[in-house]
Amino acid sequence: MTIAVKPAATAAALKAERERDKVQAMQDYKEEQCARQANMARLRALRLAKERAGSKKTAAPRPAKKKAATQTGSERRASS
Repeated sequence: MTIAVKPAATAAALKAERERDKVQAMQDYKEEQCARQANMARLRALRLAKERAGSKKTAAPRPAKKKAATQTGSERRASS
């Protein structure tokens, strides 16, 4: 005995399966995108921390410059 399958029922089943596949594919895509962005943020934070640590080690504290005594206008004229 063979069971006849209606073409409309098969088409509807295929359409429903394609719709489920489409929804699953979008969900997978969004999850991968979220994971990729989280990884990029993690790597960026590590890179910035490494750069901060490196700049602190390489940058020696600079000695403070001594300010020259400022002369007033009358003192400048007298010394010239």
